Amino acid sequence: MTAHALPRPHKSRRLRNPFVSAQEEVQTAEPLLFSDSALYALLIPIIIEQFLNALMGMTDTMMISNLGSAAISAVSLTDSINTLMIQVFAALAAGGTVICSQYLGQKNLEQCNKAARQLLLIILVLSGSIAAFCFTLRRPLLTMIFGQVSEEVMDASLIYFQITVLSYPFFALFQGGAGLYRACGDSKLPKICN
Repeated sequence: MTAHALPRPHKSRRLRNPFVSAQEEVQTAEPLLFSDSALYALLIPIIIEQFLNALMGMTDTMMISNLGSAAISAVSLTDSINTLMIQVFAALAAGGTVICSQYLGQKNLEQCNKAARQLLLIILVLSGSIAAFCFTLRRPLLTMIFGQVSEEVMDASLIYFQITVLSYPFFALFQGGAGLYRACGDSKLPKICN
């Protein structure tokens, strides 16, 4: 078989329906919602932002590495809780972003603004409540999650957790605002702010 006889790969990004002829598929094909360049313009800043978020956790560990093993253990222990909270706030923001995007797609700006206000209010109330709960009950919470650790590690964990818990409402509001900017098609500004 010569090189000319080999079938050429199908260049379409969609899976071909085996029950429909190629000509019928071309006639009924819907145009793509976003071009490749528009998707890259949206995704590349988001990937960079996620990389910078991961880098921030590594930077915390590097900064305290000179303070000893108790400080490193404290940061590692409390960062697992902080990562969970960050994911919860990011999920809330993503849900609100989807709703706002739907209203923007429908050109219903009034409902979009209403959904954005609700998103920010819910995020602020929830993150403030979680921060107050974690700040007030930080020792029992850390003891319950991590069990018995040395007193030196527990003291360092309490200090670090106390500081990071105070940032929950601010981080949650940032996630909500960044999600709203992404819903409008601007993913560069949240990356710069982050």
